[in-house]
Amino acid sequence: MEKGEVLGGRFRLEQRLGKGGFGVVWRATDTTIDREVAVKVLLAEHAADREAVSRFVREARTAGGLNNPHIVTVYDYGWTESGSGKIPYLVMELVRGRALSEVLKEGLPDHKQALRWMRHVCKALDAAHRSGIVHRDIKPENVMIADDGQRAKVLDFGIARLVTQSVRLTSTGSVVGTVPYLAPECWSGGVVDGRADLYALGIMLHEVCTGGRPFRAASAAEYMYKHLEEVPPRVRSTDPELAELIAGLLAKQPGRRPSGAAEVLERLRGIRPGMLRPGDPSPEQLRRRADRAWQHGAAGEAAEAVEILLGLVPDFARICGPDDPRTLRTCHDLALWLARDGSPGAAVELLDGLARVPGATPEARADARRDLAHWQREVARLGPGRARGLDLGVLLGGGPQGG
Repeated sequence: MEKGEVLGGRFRLEQRLGKGGFGVVWRATDTTIDREVAVKVLLAEHAADREAVSRFVREARTAGGLNNPHIVTVYDYGWTESGSGKIPYLVMELVRGRALSEVLKEGLPDHKQALRWMRHVCKALDAAHRSGIVHRDIKPENVMIADDGQRAKVLDFGIARLVTQSVRLTSTGSVVGTVPYLAPECWSGGVVDGRADLYALGIMLHEVCTGGRPFRAASAAEYMYKHLEEVPPRVRSTDPELAELIAGLLAKQPGRRPSGAAEVLERLRGIRPGMLRPGDPSPEQLRRRADRAWQHGAAGEAAEAVEILLGLVPDFARICGPDDPRTLRTCHDLALWLARDGSPGAAVELLDGLARVPGATPEARADARRDLAHWQREVARLGPGRARGLDLGVLLGGGPQGG
């Protein structure tokens, strides 16, 4: 294929965008309605490969019947003449962006953004599964991220099957799909339904959150063993629900995975973004340290409680987020022990800031206002005590906080 060539008397090739194992993708113009499209043309060396040709036609018929904003739309398909004979091509929606696999080569994406992309993949899978279609090749190469970074779209339904069909080995004895993402049932030749796609989603979710897949192997046989037998370590996130979800998606038995993509979507919506670095304490460990600080204070050692909490609040803010209830609760505890350690004026300043944190829950703000009123009265009666020079914005890692 060459630039300027017109396929089917309608689609003019403008720019080669990329090449995969089976086809070349071009940016093209639909001259009939003057619309930019993407055209995927089967590589000439596969023109005589019946399975490759069938995959192209299957993708057109499968994806062409799905209508979802997070699935790359297939508009048309046809055949063009070449020296090798007739070669099929697909005409698709042009997504200006990059494959998720390319994005990941640059390092870990922003976690909040990554979770959004995975929610979009869930929406695409839910639409496919509701139509009775299993994708069977969910992986970062088949997820397009739009240039604005806000949208993800699933493509390549070339090996999709109806949910009622069983997986079979190919004529060469290999499994169908991409081995690092294949669910255990795909290796054992069992019946494959949408939960195999959820397993692959779990692998990909692990990858976008940690920078690596849960299983590393040097061969297909080693991957098969790990998918069938090995339980990977849990991811270390600031929200334990993420680890629970990934562990559930990677369950060896399909029946132990979430019931569907819609359930995964709802669970992802409730997960607070944030991942732990290798040396970071977990939120549970931080909470236990905060509990020990409270025990010191309750035993009459308010100064010790203050020292512990002064070190903990920035850690909570970094690991859980500055507006996380656990962070704000610890900061509130710090204010109370400051007041009891002879610095009620410093406590009032912190409580005043906590009462106005935009991301705090109404209950947390009400608690802060209640204690603020109490210690304001004490300051008016006894004075502010020792100055501390504390600033809520600095403690929470965002610099001085005004208003």
